Amino acid sequence: MAIVLQSVRQYAALAAGSLLRLEAIGNPMARLVFLRQIHFTAVRSMPLVTVVALAFGAAFIAQATYLLRDDMRLYVLIEVLLVRTIAPLAAAVIIIGRSATVISTELALMRCNGEIDALRRLRIPVRDYLVAPRVAAVTLGTLGCCFFSQLIAVLGGFAISALIVDIHLAEQLGRFALHMSVGVVALEVVKSACFGFAIAAVACGVGLGVAPRMEEVPLAASRTFLRALVSVIVIDALFLGLTL
Repeated sequence: MAIVLQSVRQYAALAAGSLLRLEAIGNPMARLVFLRQIHFTAVRSMPLVTVVALAFGAAFIAQATYLLRDDMRLYVLIEVLLVRTIAPLAAAVIIIGRSATVISTELALMRCNGEIDALRRLRIPVRDYLVAPRVAAVTLGTLGCCFFSQLIAVLGGFAISALIVDIHLAEQLGRFALHMSVGVVALEVVKSACFGFAIAAVACGVGLGVAPRMEEVPLAASRTFLRALVSVIVIDALFLGLTL
């Protein structure tokens, strides 16, 4: 337990310190890293996020609508399980599998090849050039992907269930919109940002913390996936506990 807490503190300190150095992204090279990471994390993840969110949303809403019909508990179920849990978690897992593992592998390779030490000898701050743009990009990218996943899951789910269960799409969407509150939306935005921050912190922390041996590189990806996944699940549970 002490080792786990120590790792959490190290990752959080690394990522939090990088957020205090966001002005470093104004540097053209750091800005290029930021833009490339945004493109890889958010833009290139959108097709997969769309398919997964649509599949989850259609299956969940169609089944729930068939069972509950006009019962107002239907919208409570969709909000709590689909919007606040399934959709953002699905997007976060995609980000972990596509981006976090790549970041940790890339940083681990740079450490093994001596590139990290070379940057330090050139007096280029590793945190400013390698960590800050990646933490900012993954946080923003995860926030966007989670919101997009929630939107597609709800809109696509209601649209497909309207065809399957024979209900009025506009009426269902109107009822759901009246059920949602600004507070829930704001809380989901904060939670998604926390997802991204935790994912980036774990990815950068694991990548920079590996021993400079090539056999450690493939282990960095698996460690990142498991630790980031646990972090996201814990964050989701904490936020769900705040609203129940």
